[in-house]
Amino acid sequence: MHNNKSHKENITFGKKLKELRKAKGYTQQKLAEKANIDDKHLCRIENGKYFPTYATLNKLLKALDVSVEEAGLDLEKIKVDNNPLMAKALQILNSAKDDNELNCYLESLKATQKALEI
Repeated sequence: MHNNKSHKENITFGKKLKELRKAKGYTQQKLAEKANIDDKHLCRIENGKYFPTYATLNKLLKALDVSVEEAGLDLEKIKVDNNPLMAKALQILNSAKDDNELNCYLESLKATQKALEI
């Protein structure tokens, strides 16, 4: 049991996404098609080379028919080795109480992203 907890705390976003995809019985190609993203991009996300944008994350979760919470994506625990700012941005976006607040956060994050030239 302790081992399993340790595994969950150290899981990367890509590994979690792969687990969700396999649990639904989807191939990478099928999930990419359902999410309307490139299958090579999905492969890179699963392999930890990329972290999805908020829009891509939403497409993937919608295609998998799960919410962030249902997916068990505890953004505090998932390691984003290549970009910790993305994890924080997702935490901020996921804290929005309604669409107006979400849009406000999105606009602020877009402006910040441009300013930082990420």
